[in-house]
Amino acid sequence: MMSDVKLALNICTYQREEYIQKNLEILQRSRFFDKEQPAYYGRLHIFIVDNASKIQIPDTEYVYCIHNRNTGGSGGFQRGIEAIRNCGERFSHVIFMDDDVSFDMSSFYLLFDFLTYVDEANKDRPVAGRMFCMDKPDIQYTAAEKWNAGYISHVEFMRNVRNSTYTPGRVVYNADADYGGWWFCCFPMDFVRQNDVLPFFIHCDDVEYGLRCGKKPIIIEGVQVWHETYDKRVTPLMQYYDTRNPLFVNQIHGFLPDAEQLLAEWRDKIAEYHVQGDWLTEYYIILAMNDFLKGVDWLKRIDSAKYHRKLQRVKSCRIKNAICWRVVAYRYRKHFALRKGRA
Repeated sequence: MMSDVKLALNICTYQREEYIQKNLEILQRSRFFDKEQPAYYGRLHIFIVDNASKIQIPDTEYVYCIHNRNTGGSGGFQRGIEAIRNCGERFSHVIFMDDDVSFDMSSFYLLFDFLTYVDEANKDRPVAGRMFCMDKPDIQYTAAEKWNAGYISHVEFMRNVRNSTYTPGRVVYNADADYGGWWFCCFPMDFVRQNDVLPFFIHCDDVEYGLRCGKKPIIIEGVQVWHETYDKRVTPLMQYYDTRNPLFVNQIHGFLPDAEQLLAEWRDKIAEYHVQGDWLTEYYIILAMNDFLKGVDWLKRIDSAKYHRKLQRVKSCRIKNAICWRVVAYRYRKHFALRKGRA
């Protein structure tokens, strides 16, 4: 039985107008915007949330540009969700896609055709788009993600598609994966309608959303984008979010390790940057644990955009860090009711 598929593409961007314009042109030249292609025409609506509020793209029947303050990727995708819910169209699915990817339109056609004919048993599952390396276009970095309580592993990691059988359209239903990254990931509208994105600002929003969905993602060969890999994007401030946000994800979904083990891992991470003399990254990791101890309600309550600006202004030094990490370790032990020991 065929399903009535209508896609909403949710893109969050910040100061990447060149990418947005290029990708929008590709999309608008597709069958989804061609009246001579009735099976596809009008079946894709594009929602561009601009966190820099600078892009000038006029709204049309199928394209919407939403200016937003800089609430990070999490806040931008959430603003897109709200616009999708309220636009009056009956969408069947929402695609979350990064602003700085490259893609071929065949990914959208393959996804659309699959969703049109997917069986009843699999129609409520997300579809994870594969990520290929931007600088090595034949190398698939990952097909989908395994959370492993924060020790992420990648399905089909670094697969060279030139040296393997890669058949566009082949569907993999039983991959050992927990979620798909938001470089490209498609969710049923029934789930999106009822579920907001947690205000992480950046990183782990896709993890938590996918785990909350609770359905193993389907992956399809040929449904893919090219994207810069994470190792080329690391900054000291990212270490704050990459320390804090996985803790919240693990707490929410019951993956936190033993409290003593977690404390030891946090100390080891601090020590790694202390030895390097990287006082700023060290301080961000200390601060991340301090903020985690404030709880999920604090995360939901703060203005994430304002707090991010505050984080950008922090300063650190060796003496300050030496005091702060001991204070946070004391708070940690008190929070988890641990006996006093070596901090």
